[in-house]
Amino acid sequence: MNLTEHYNQLYKTSSEIISAGKYAIDSELKNESDSRFGITLLIRPNDEIIANIQTFINELKKAEPEQYFYPDSDIHITVMSIISCSENFSLNQISPNEYIEIICRSLVEVDKIRIHYKGITASPSAIMIQGFPSDETLNNLRNRLRENFKFRITAIYR
Repeated sequence: MNLTEHYNQLYKTSSEIISAGKYAIDSELKNESDSRFGITLLIRPNDEIIANIQTFINELKKAEPEQYFYPDSDIHITVMSIISCSENFSLNQISPNEYIEIICRSLVEVDKIRIHYKGITASPSAIMIQGFPSDETLNNLRNRLRENFKFRITAIYR
């Protein structure tokens, strides 16, 4: 399935869920004592892209002013969720320096990642801007991260 088909299927499935009133609301979103943590590698868009996204968000705010919207500092593209967000995770369970080293090793020789943004899609819990990588650089990085983390986990459990 190509990325356009994936976004269309995600939108179709999610809009049916939302229309049925089964959307997901993160009850911890505004909780300042939220104790969920994880590790995710992100890309931060440049200021021009963030400004364009905020123009779109400002239009959405007119229709749903009570809805939660990402501040500029939280707008991102997820490269990979390395450790899923959980109340049961804390940094003292891992060696952060090992994770940093694996990520840095994975980033060696990675070209610029170029993404074209066009359109929106939805999940049962969010509206998202559609991003289309211009080549395989992002997928190659994700594959390299998977391989390097798999190697690390295999080495630990030998």
